[in-house]
Amino acid sequence: MAESKKLFSKDNKPGDKFNYARKLFHLIGLIIPFGYFFNVLDGISPWKFKETTRSIIFWITGIVTILFLIIEFLRFRFKFWQDLFLKVAGPMLKGKEADKMHGSVPYILALCLVVGFFPREITILSILFLTFGDPAAALVGGKFGTIRFYNGKSLQGTLGGMAGAFLAGLVFLLLISIAQIPSDYVLWDTHGIRLENWVTLIIGAITALLIEFVSHEGLLDDNLTIPVGSSLFMIAAHALLSGHNLGTYFYHALDLIRTLQ
Repeated sequence: MAESKKLFSKDNKPGDKFNYARKLFHLIGLIIPFGYFFNVLDGISPWKFKETTRSIIFWITGIVTILFLIIEFLRFRFKFWQDLFLKVAGPMLKGKEADKMHGSVPYILALCLVVGFFPREITILSILFLTFGDPAAALVGGKFGTIRFYNGKSLQGTLGGMAGAFLAGLVFLLLISIAQIPSDYVLWDTHGIRLENWVTLIIGAITALLIEFVSHEGLLDDNLTIPVGSSLFMIAAHALLSGHNLGTYFYHALDLIRTLQ
């Protein structure tokens, strides 16, 4: 009979160890949302859309997601593909991912969705939460985690992750506020403190790590659920606090595929 685990106990075992190669991949992935934020493809793309950089990134990450899914299909059915995959991607995998979908698939899918449909500031915050909050949770939990939940995650790690996510988001919003970049998410403007944006940041950082706590393996890995889930919570919070129409936060799907004449 399998030993039952308590929800909250010092006796629960630690979760996965910190993976530096995996976190570096997430850090490199920040190029995509920041490229979207600064519209880096607008002047060089031969195709023109309503928002060119957003649409190009959506298409590229969508195609890469499909290619990754094909690779997953092949490696689970043919030993040659599995051996080749483990040789190339082995250092970035969690132990369980050798026989299950690896986290790059939901990560690229998350980039596709948040860039494609959400406001640029929300997109960057959500990826920052994943890139800094998730490893902060792993580092703090691995070193100081004494009280662990049933899934191996620790209370200290979860709180550390929330702090890491908040600080990363705070730095980003401080930078765009100081630089006076036109945005609905600056922390202050000529009218004073923008309290709704401070609250939105805090809610996003907290929910990101709560979502990480309950995430599953496979397609619903935290690489997907943290960016998409925290984005939705931030959008809901910002709409409620600012009085904006919720529908105005989401980009129209047809504008992602319809080129300009």
